[in-house]
Amino acid sequence: METLPGIVVGSVLVLVVVAWLFKRRGDSALEFWQTARRERDQAREELKRAREQWDAINQSIAEGVALVDAAGRIVFLNAAAQSLFNLDDAIGRPFEDVGWDWQLQPLVTEILARRAESLSQIVVKEGRTFQVGVRMCPLGETFGALVALTEITELQRLGRVRRDFVANISHELRTPVTSLQILADTLANELGEASPAQVWLAKLQSQVDVLHQLTDELMDLALIESGQMPIKLVETPVAEWVAQVVEVFRLQAERKEVALAVETPADQRVLADPAGARRVLSNLLHNAIKFTPARGRVTIRARQAGDSVEIKVEDTGVGIPARDLPRIFERFYKVDRARAQGETHSTGLGLAIAKHIVEAHGGKIWAESSEGKGSTFYFTLPAAN
Repeated sequence: METLPGIVVGSVLVLVVVAWLFKRRGDSALEFWQTARRERDQAREELKRAREQWDAINQSIAEGVALVDAAGRIVFLNAAAQSLFNLDDAIGRPFEDVGWDWQLQPLVTEILARRAESLSQIVVKEGRTFQVGVRMCPLGETFGALVALTEITELQRLGRVRRDFVANISHELRTPVTSLQILADTLANELGEASPAQVWLAKLQSQVDVLHQLTDELMDLALIESGQMPIKLVETPVAEWVAQVVEVFRLQAERKEVALAVETPADQRVLADPAGARRVLSNLLHNAIKFTPARGRVTIRARQAGDSVEIKVEDTGVGIPARDLPRIFERFYKVDRARAQGETHSTGLGLAIAKHIVEAHGGKIWAESSEGKGSTFYFTLPAAN
């Protein structure tokens, strides 16, 4: 009988401990639930803000953007793309149903087939011009194609205005410059070699020659940029037109005591416009000789580079400062005139013309230089094979 109160007390104590444990666990669960609810509400707010930001960005982007999955179906269109394609909701539809009229499907097909990482082209639609770019992009565990359309109608119009302006100016300048040249030559003949005025007349003729060169190169540049100067691609041996150019400049090199070396395989052939190829090499060789001091060397080499032939003009001249190297192919850009050792007869258009001619062939042109040690200019033309 004496053990009964002990059992009762023990039971009560056990019940108290159990109740305390349940209360403690309940408080922890309540605290955990309240924390989870706060984090959920915070996540919802962050998601709402992110959606608002995304909607604002989506509405403000002027470029049309579309995302296509690996199956060729649209998973995203921004507001600009919806307007361009004249669609309200195209999610889930095959892109070929949307982009065929824009000639975009071939680009997307190439990207999705993994035959290229990025492609671009110009598309003209209803009098408006667009630069279209398609890139491969990750999409979950697979990949897709990101299509971007940028309108360049105004840029093209401004480009045409600039080209027309340059062509008109060069055309209008040709007549007075030619007249000045004729007058200067006539005056030189009338005065005779013994006249004291011959010194000043020689300077006048020199400046007229610069103006004549400038007008000719301005006209050439305008014709090339507008596509009015035809490029007639024919299979031609590299050694043949290289030798023709070298022969033209041989006397200039001898006067400056600059050695000329040519290393071109006899069987190497390119698919190029011979006159255009000679023009490019002439511009590069002229600069190489002009900026190479006496007892220097200029070397012309050609080699096969994949589907192209790479021609390089290497000199041991004064070189080009690193700050100027990225800009030397810009029209009218000139490096410090002191590099020319007193020669100022430069229009700043020769390399720009060379760049346009090479790119019209589908090639590339670039330069490497070390100031004080020399420069090397490279350009590529498609191989005949």
